[in-house]
Amino acid sequence: MTTRHAALAAPLTWSAPPLEVRTVTLGINAGDLANRNLHGLCENLYQRILEKAGALSQVCSAVAADLGVPILQRRVTISPIDRLSEGHSPDDLINIARTLDGAASSAHLDQISGFFVRAQHGMSKWSRQLIAALPTVLAQTARVHAAVEVATSSAGINMDAVDLLGKTIRDTSIATADRFGAGAARLAVLGNVPDDGPPIAGAFAGDGWNDLVVFVSVSAMGPIRHAIEQRLQVDPQADLACLAGEIRSASFQATRVAELVGREIATRLHADLGKIDVSLAPTIRPGQTIAELLKLLGVPAFGSPGTTAALALISSAIRTGGQFASTSSASEASILLPVLRDAGLVSATEAGSLALEHLASFSAVGGQGLDLIPIPGDTPAGAISAVIADQMAMAAINGRTTVVRLVPVAGRSAGERVTFDRDLGDAVVLALPVSSSGKFVMRGGRIPTGL
Repeated sequence: MTTRHAALAAPLTWSAPPLEVRTVTLGINAGDLANRNLHGLCENLYQRILEKAGALSQVCSAVAADLGVPILQRRVTISPIDRLSEGHSPDDLINIARTLDGAASSAHLDQISGFFVRAQHGMSKWSRQLIAALPTVLAQTARVHAAVEVATSSAGINMDAVDLLGKTIRDTSIATADRFGAGAARLAVLGNVPDDGPPIAGAFAGDGWNDLVVFVSVSAMGPIRHAIEQRLQVDPQADLACLAGEIRSASFQATRVAELVGREIATRLHADLGKIDVSLAPTIRPGQTIAELLKLLGVPAFGSPGTTAALALISSAIRTGGQFASTSSASEASILLPVLRDAGLVSATEAGSLALEHLASFSAVGGQGLDLIPIPGDTPAGAISAVIADQMAMAAINGRTTVVRLVPVAGRSAGERVTFDRDLGDAVVLALPVSSSGKFVMRGGRIPTGL
């Protein structure tokens, strides 16, 4: 062991509960693998992933042990498949997806992204074919995640793509009905995807990076909660400006630790370090949900009056703390509200304080959209598209990165409980207002924003 690595052998001691690194994502350039021969393309993709990511899981485990920082998920993202596979048949896309899934399994990865389509301006014939293949792709794979970008502040909103994706999400739920429609949880509709990363829900790493890049996403939930609790013990009447300062300090600490983890992993993989994403997200530790954090600030129930203002305070403090800590910090700090992964949000929906319209409004103050929202399995495709359109409008006008992952739960109605696998957990199906808005979406075309 080198002197440098020997110094890292003893776990670090934190003044706050240990951070959990939510994800380590390895961005792999596969742009040179485009091939009209299906066998050649699949073989080259498989070998490239194993060559570059075969050691990722082992390296993450070693770094986690050396630094005393748990790493929850190992992910890979490759160059968009639409750039590598144009000219192949829809059936070929299924084989390519199976190849990616097999490579991810062999490398012990939690997920792999690459089925990504940019359609903010319009859709080519090939883009339409790729989107049409997604229900089968997601039904026949376990680790493949897909995404379609349909809006940007400069281009506006491609309503033809929004209309098509409502149907695609519904079809994906039907294709995975034996798993309560869980395939739809791996299909994201995106707005304003950042070009410099870090990758978000099914997207690729962006252009302009080197061949191999490590991105780290860490939740600041633990340090923030610990910092607020300590402050309130000393000063129970601390005002919001004081508490915002504590959040900034905790975010600073989380960013510095995330950068240390990322640099060590990048060094061992002979990769570059990409962006560090410090966000507020649920963790595996009991009680560390956004709902519990807001109670500390004085908001009695998530979704009750005061929630939006509290989220705005937290988002601003996390962003400023992270950017001061590292030049590698992502430009945006998001508050992730994945209902299917947050017990606190599930409790809020059961108590009646949180509904879909609340979650939709939080996007304007730091939320990252409607993420992993269970909705009734019989929701019409037009209603799904209309919800997507509203979120993309907020993304385009506000210039924020936005994610929409709606999961029509096959066989379940609003208010019913559903149990997914360990990755998604339990949840209560949220009611989705169904109206004639589908006719508005079906008019198609592009909504310009003028920004």
